[in-house]
Amino acid sequence: MERVFNRVNLRGIYRMLTEMAKGNFAYQIKRTHHRDELEGLNAYVNQTAEELRRKRHQFLLLNRQTQIMMIRTATFLLDENLKVVDYSYTHPDNIVIDPNTIIDKPFYELLIKKSQDRWTKKITEFLEGNEQSFNITLEYHFDELLKIDLHTVISRLTGMRDEKYTVTSYLMDTTEDFFSELPENSEIKTYSRWDQKLFHEIHIYIMHHLEEPPKTLDQLAGLFNTNKYKIKNGFKEVFGCTPTQYYNKQRIRKCKILIENTDLSLTEISNKMGFSSYPHFSKSFKKFTQLTPRFYKKITRNT
Repeated sequence: MERVFNRVNLRGIYRMLTEMAKGNFAYQIKRTHHRDELEGLNAYVNQTAEELRRKRHQFLLLNRQTQIMMIRTATFLLDENLKVVDYSYTHPDNIVIDPNTIIDKPFYELLIKKSQDRWTKKITEFLEGNEQSFNITLEYHFDELLKIDLHTVISRLTGMRDEKYTVTSYLMDTTEDFFSELPENSEIKTYSRWDQKLFHEIHIYIMHHLEEPPKTLDQLAGLFNTNKYKIKNGFKEVFGCTPTQYYNKQRIRKCKILIENTDLSLTEISNKMGFSSYPHFSKSFKKFTQLTPRFYKKITRNT
């Protein structure tokens, strides 16, 4: 049954947009069993966050003065039975978590099922060996809307009467050491903060207007109060293609997501994405994927 676009059903998207606005692109909206347009939108937002996360590193390379922080998000102290003795954790939305749902609970209960299996296997090997620590990615179930795999370090606390362990989860990102390795005379071109903001705003504009005909370079220059040569050269250097090429690629990408995740007909998708006719949609789709929309729908639904 198709869901209504209301505040309740859009909570995950609101949360995701908030995290993206703060620069947190590692989160993902939790997917459901539905096959409607809202589920297609969730998939689209998730893929957009992944792309922005990759593009972020390109911008950081262009501005080597930017420093990236390693953000600690959760720390737990476990006893010899792997129960939580103490913890330090702040929910992204500052939601207060009842300590009774964490303290004295087996640590694995804080994790989703997939992470529980991964945790059980790794911690069993760790307890049987002599290593002082190990790394793993874990996903907690504190957030009902968003999910994120966190890089986690588990360590033994030695010199204590009873054996204890620390579990520290991080939201990892590129460290500033990465930039210090670049030579001063590096050929990598740098852009001012204003130019970086300009290219990012053009990117966001394109992503928000995929259901409309693409703007020309002159039209974009007028909208963003700049010249078309800066847009043409700068945008292509950062994103690897011109704004029009980027628009066409992202438009077909969104069509693919709607085909894969919704029960909309191909004609409905063609109309929704602003194609002048179904033949136009089919020709454009095949140009980018080497497949017709009908064949793409057939193979994705059968896998």
